[in-house]
This record gives sequence, structure tokens and C-alpha cells, in this order.
Amino acid sequence: MIRRSRIRTVILALAACVALFWGAVDIVGVSSERLWSQFLWVSLGVGAVMAVAAVAGWGLSRFKGRR
Repeated sequence: MIRRSRIRTVILALAACVALFWGAVDIVGVSSERLWSQFLWVSLGVGAVMAVAAVAGWGLSRFKGRR
């Protein structure tokens, strides 16, 4: 049951993102190339923050294990 709920949540989130992109391109007039470029940069930034957090968490767990 939890798996079905999780899949439904992911599908709804993807549908919401598609609707936002479509609205930005169609209604507001943002060029799709510029939108994809910004999406790439934001994805890289989020990935970098996640990588730094993972390294910090790993380092803190190693530091705590020594004590």
C-alpha cells in the first residue's frame, strides 16, 4: 500500500512540473531553450549541495566513531 502511494506521489509531482514548464513556455512566453538551460544549472546546484552534505555526513560519522 505504501509503495502505491509513493508511486502516485511521484506521478503527481511529475505532472505538476510538466504543467509548470508548459505554463512558462506557453502562457508567459519563456523560451524552452532558456528554461532547459536554467533547469540544468539548478539541477547541478542541487546535486552539488547534496554531494557536499553527503561528504559532511560521512565525515561526521567517521569523526563520531573515533570517540
